[in-house]
Amino acid sequence: MLIFGSPPHIASNMRPLRRRWRIRRSHNEGPSAESLETIAQAMMRDHRVRILSNAPETLTYWRLRVRLSETIAIRPGQFVMARTREQWEPIWRRALVIYRAEEHAEGMDLEFLYKVLGRGTALLSRQRPGDELEMLGPLGNGFPHDADPDAEALLISGGIGLPALYLLAEALARDGRAVRLFHGEPTVEPERPLPFLDDFARVLEPEAITLATEDGSRGFPGLVTEAVEAYLERTRPGRAVLYACGPTPMLRRVAEIAAQRRLPAYVSLEARMACGFGVCLGCAVKTQFASEHMPHYRRVCAEGPIFRAEEVIWDEL
Repeated sequence: MLIFGSPPHIASNMRPLRRRWRIRRSHNEGPSAESLETIAQAMMRDHRVRILSNAPETLTYWRLRVRLSETIAIRPGQFVMARTREQWEPIWRRALVIYRAEEHAEGMDLEFLYKVLGRGTALLSRQRPGDELEMLGPLGNGFPHDADPDAEALLISGGIGLPALYLLAEALARDGRAVRLFHGEPTVEPERPLPFLDDFARVLEPEAITLATEDGSRGFPGLVTEAVEAYLERTRPGRAVLYACGPTPMLRRVAEIAAQRRLPAYVSLEARMACGFGVCLGCAVKTQFASEHMPHYRRVCAEGPIFRAEEVIWDEL
């Protein structure tokens, strides 16, 4: 899951990172050739899209649907960096994970789910059908949906982490894999429809979807990770792969469950970022394995956002 901060957040984050990575550029030194090449490659993926619909679908989530005039290859868990055509303030684009994708004769339609959390998403929520957006992407590495093809796939999401898992569920189901979804919310009104879970019910069996609420208002009473543990304890599957996207405490617990049961797990990390393609260095996280670009750190937007759970140094997040 990808989260944006304001420019001051980014600036304050980058100063210590520059010291750690021993980046020593003078004020007169321009960007490196590698950075320029990365920027050029990213700009080739900058698309102008037309909004088809943009409206609140629940009290919490908005659904945005846009149309591209071409088709693009998308891996589950990838994201775009979006801005309105006239956007000057805030200057940074907003990261949106790709929720759904549909090809047709005119190109491709993409869907996104988002929360209105700040100025950028507030501006996005005011866009109307027919307006245009600029979207850079797809970016990031995506989930490896072919990991252990004979194992049961357990998809685990919390809150706005749900959109990152739909294309993965679709790909796994298309491959004939056994798939289960566990989704957690703090509370859900008992009679309120959940259109996003209805989307998943079109590609998964309804009984393979578990909703957990922390206050017990609906579904499994407790944390979504507790629902996962209860399922693993009850069924004891011989082989399983965990895929997760959500708040950091949830992801940390997923990593612990995977380690305790010796199961592979892939997590989609959240980070504040500005560029989305690895140049600004504002989204780095400390990992067990170094990136070729910087010792001890990997960039969520470039080497991520998907990481194996055991490679993340969770105490550093």
